[in-house]
Amino acid sequence: MSGNTGEWARQFRAGAWSASGLLRRLGLFHTLTAADALTGYKGLGINGYDGSGPVRWCLDIIHRSGIRYRQQQLIEAITDPEFGLPVSRADHLNAIYPSETMKSWIRLDDEARTGLIELRFTTCDYKQLHLSTCGPEYREIAEAIERRVGTATRRLGPT
Repeated sequence: MSGNTGEWARQFRAGAWSASGLLRRLGLFHTLTAADALTGYKGLGINGYDGSGPVRWCLDIIHRSGIRYRQQQLIEAITDPEFGLPVSRADHLNAIYPSETMKSWIRLDDEARTGLIELRFTTCDYKQLHLSTCGPEYREIAEAIERRVGTATRRLGPT
């Protein structure tokens, strides 16, 4: 007798819309947040939901020191009634994960609780990469990032 009930596949299909929707709105992260880097992965379930909960998409939005996160503008765009996703802040998680301890994290989910989008804003100090003892490739990476970010922020104007 097989232990595979198909539950994981059903859950994943039910929440795949949120990752697809985020990918179609990838430009928001470049234009609204002036992020230096954006990484993401499918996270494990978290407390606060029944069963295995929604599919959890974790996005790390990385900025240079001194660049505003622009969290509110990003949330407004993602939740826009006409062009955004059908999500809102997952305030029901605040009792489990207090917002004052997670100021740089924002969680959004849909009414049916099939998808959870977790946005994590972090700051990177590229000067540390320049000083890295790991090798010259880190200094080259830092210089390349700084050139690209400088070009992008000149086009965006003042933050």
